[in-house]
Formats: sequence, C-alpha cells, structure tokens
Amino acid sequence: MLNWLAGRGKHIWHGILFLVAGVFVLGNAISMGVTIPETMFQSWGVPVAGGLTLLGLYLLIGGRRFLTGGSVAAEYYEAIAMAVGIAFLVRTFMVEPFKIPSGSMIPTLLVGDYLFVNKFAYGYRLPFTHRRIGMSDPPHRGEIAVFEYPKDPAKDYIKRIIGLPGDRILYRDKRLFVNGEPVAYRPDGIFRYYNEYEQEVESQRLLETLGETPHAILVRGYTGPDPGFEDVVPAEHYFVLGDNRDNSNDSRFWGYVPAYRLVGRAVALFWSWDRTAGKPRWERLGQAIR
Repeated sequence: MLNWLAGRGKHIWHGILFLVAGVFVLGNAISMGVTIPETMFQSWGVPVAGGLTLLGLYLLIGGRRFLTGGSVAAEYYEAIAMAVGIAFLVRTFMVEPFKIPSGSMIPTLLVGDYLFVNKFAYGYRLPFTHRRIGMSDPPHRGEIAVFEYPKDPAKDYIKRIIGLPGDRILYRDKRLFVNGEPVAYRPDGIFRYYNEYEQEVESQRLLETLGETPHAILVRGYTGPDPGFEDVVPAEHYFVLGDNRDNSNDSRFWGYVPAYRLVGRAVALFWSWDRTAGKPRWERLGQAIR
C-alpha cells in the first residue's frame, strides 16, 4: 500500500493534502470576517485557498498521468511542491516570523525587532469555527502573545497577557490590580527611546512582577484624565496590555482577546534593525522574550 501511494497513487495523497490546505486557509480567512463577496478577494487567504483547492481537485481527478509521465514539468512540480509544502506546514502549524511595527511593547520589544512565534503552543483553530484544539499549554499570566486584533482580524497584534478568564482587572492611575491585589513593581530609572515616528520620548522605567519573572514597563507623567478600567475577564477571553502603558492600544480601549483569536506565543528574537541609527542591534539577536 505504501509503495502504491509513493508511486502510482501519489496523485491521490498530493490532491488530498492540497484540498486540506485549501480548506484550512479558507476557514481562517472567513474567521477573520471575510464573508461579503465584494470584500472576499481583498484578503490573500481567499484566492490562495481557491488555488490550493483547484490544484487538489486537478491532482485527484487527472493527476495520475501528470505525475507518472516522467515529464520535466512533473519534476519541477515535485521539487517546488515539496519546498512550498514544507514552508507552508512550518508557517501554519509550527513557527511564524513577526515584525514589531510600533512602540507599544517598548522596552521589551523595540520597533524593528523580528521574532519567532510558537504557533504550536496554543493549539489550532478548526476551520470555519471558533473552536481550538490541542491547547495543552494555555496562555499564562505575564507572557507575550500574538493574536488577531478583534476589531480588524486581518491585523496581528502583540501584547502581554495580564488577565486570564475569571480574573478581575483594575487599572487606574497607572497602577495595575489583579483580583484585588496590586501588582508589585519598583522604579528602574529613566528610559529614552525613539518611537516609530523617530521622535525621542522619555519615560519612567518600572520593573513589574506578574508571577515569578519581572519585566520592564514604561509609564509617563500626567497624560490627561484617567478614566481607569475595571471588569472581570469573560470565559475563553484574555485581557492584554502593552508594556509601554501610555502608548498602547490594548484591552483598556477595545476589550478582550477571544481564545480563538490567539496566534501563538512570542519566543525569541532572530533579527533587530535600528532604523534611527541605520544598523542592526546585534546584542538583541537570539534573545528570549519574557
């Protein structure tokens, strides 16, 4: 049987793999809110899904002659399909690169940082549903996660997870409370940086402790009235904040991140480019993200 699949039946499993990939990509595109015919083709996911599905159908119906004919086109197809297939599987199910475009996570993540996201950590969303499977290690308080922005799911955001389902969160006067307890922090000097608009900004750096590992956050002086935030995190949702507390569009303003919108856990930097200085930040390469 295995020999048959590797030889004369190769077109069948190739076709099945492309069909499954097409369904998976289309399911994710629709879960991003791409449902109206006029806007469907503004999402890259829909045409890619269509191409994968058509290729899968072609291979299932008429691919046997193509793959077993010994043509040059078939040889090129196999080489390209193998390379693209491996890249697609790795990016979809294992690791995905992510670029930091804004200063909302300074000082932990800087504008121009490039990092790897572990997509295996939070499991996978079933196509066309809001269900996740394989979430053996759910998000922990204090870790950094990439997720689909709930207001525009075609965009990926990155923030620190502060509140888990059922937590009561209070943020007022630049102080954070979780379940009635103030989150510990201590001053750690002044931090100066250039934001995404290449403007120099000065903020107070604090070391905040969520769990066992402290992380740095930034707060500025008076920035206007503070309405505060207080609420209980709903089931299967998460409350997130940026480490640059006065320069972050996060759960205080648009609400919670549904579990099915999670993309993965940020794990390590693989590149960092300082646009202001015009050179790499060599000292940041390979750093674990905490």
